[in-house]
Formats: sequence, structure tokens, C-alpha cells
Amino acid sequence: MQLNQAEIIQQNQQKYLISGAVDFSTVPDLIQRVTYFFKSLNKSASANASGEAGFTIVDLSKITVCNSAGLALVLEMVKQARNHNITLHFENLPETLLTIAKAYGIEEQIIALPSMALCAITANMAVHP
Repeated sequence: MQLNQAEIIQQNQQKYLISGAVDFSTVPDLIQRVTYFFKSLNKSASANASGEAGFTIVDLSKITVCNSAGLALVLEMVKQARNHNITLHFENLPETLLTIAKAYGIEEQIIALPSMALCAITANMAVHP
């Protein structure tokens, strides 16, 4: 993987790994991939008897570079998870991402995932940019 590349890999039914540089050059593509994954998860949930999409873990341990675009990606994932009734949990949040979240006053909520706390943050940030 080159410096300005990132990927999201499905490790199993409930776990995804994001790796590489999560920055302004890679996040638009990652958001497209995330959108596809959440739609796939939602279709899988529709096919099962309960109709619940369930719990999804996103491991961020292999991120090599992260800037404020990474926070935008995390918030977009939370929004999509909420829209598809998926409980989302992030593992191994990069220190850079937490520092940026702290600057926005949302660090504690990100640490306290699953993402239900972040759903309110996303809505609040839309009202108070």
C-alpha cells in the first residue's frame, strides 16, 4: 500500500479494518466504500428473521496517517450506522483523531462508543457547525 492509499477490509461478518492514510485524498473513496458496506449489512439484516442489522466493529489500528478528514469519516460512519439501525463500535482510535475530536469537544463521546452517543453529536454538529 502506498502512502496516500487507504482501504477498508471486511474481516468477518461483524468486523471491518480500516488501514493506510485516512486523509483528504482518501476519505471520499472510503466514504463510498463505507456506504456500500452499510447497505450490504442492511440487506443482510432484512434477509434474517429478526430484521436487526446488529453490531459492527471497526478496527482503526492500521491507520498510518489521520487528519480531520478521519474524524469526518468516523462521523459519517456513525450517521450511516444510525440510518441502517446498526450499532457501531470503534476499536484502536488513532491518537490524532482523538486530539482533533477533543478540539471539537466530542472526544469523550467518541471514546464512549458504541455510537449511540455519537448520533446525538452528529445531529448537534449539524445544527452548530
